[in-house]
Amino acid sequence: MSEEQQEEQQEQQPQAESNMQKLAGEDLNATQTEDENSHLQANAEPEGVDPDEIEFVKPEFLPEKFWDAENGTNVEKLSKAYSELEKKFSRGEHKAPKEYNVDFLGENVPEDDEMLNNYKDMAQRYGMSQEDFQDLALQFVGAVEDEAKSEQEFIEEQKRLLGNNAVELVRSNYDWANSLLSKGVISQAEFDVLDQMGGTADGTRLLRKIRNLSSPKELPIPSFTGESKTKEELAQYVADPRWRSDPVWRKQKEKEFYDNIA
Repeated sequence: MSEEQQEEQQEQQPQAESNMQKLAGEDLNATQTEDENSHLQANAEPEGVDPDEIEFVKPEFLPEKFWDAENGTNVEKLSKAYSELEKKFSRGEHKAPKEYNVDFLGENVPEDDEMLNNYKDMAQRYGMSQEDFQDLALQFVGAVEDEAKSEQEFIEEQKRLLGNNAVELVRSNYDWANSLLSKGVISQAEFDVLDQMGGTADGTRLLRKIRNLSSPKELPIPSFTGESKTKEELAQYVADPRWRSDPVWRKQKEKEFYDNIA
């Protein structure tokens, strides 16, 4: 068979349909007119679709900081974050340093603090970078400071509820419980229970009631040293519902009456 006959035979044989042609559902090799290709022009929008009505769906793997509900993925933020990450890797900042810098803690935490040194050892074992080390430490310090602030606010509120001689009332209960402990009447565990009860205004009043029930004579109300009360402030005590419902509170206020009148 001559070369010309072979070429003629190849032209007559149908070419196998490619996968893309199968997907398109048509012969992609066929010549198309300009009108037929008009729907493929650059920047052309599908007919009947309003761009403002397009609803974007956030991929599960994409962090919230890179997502915009109106415009979809924030490519600018994503590219900047990637660029910063590359810089950190190039400088080796993603690795654990030989020694962590703790200057950000200021003077509140000494360098020989046992908890801080344990934290450094743990961070080294897990290969934490300086940035991760600092972020986690600041979160912990912030949580401790918030807890201390809440506890102080609670204490101030309990003292306010007890009145001007709050410290004297609490000290009286403490001395009583401590004397029982020193005499062997109660155990350390039982003292801890009383101590926990006496840490609130209601618990302080309850302990005094218990002491009154177990005492042959009624306990005196501890005196206080504070600001003098006006007649109007003393009159408010009588108007307070606790004047009738809380004998311990009433006796405390009666003592303030006597101290101020004197």
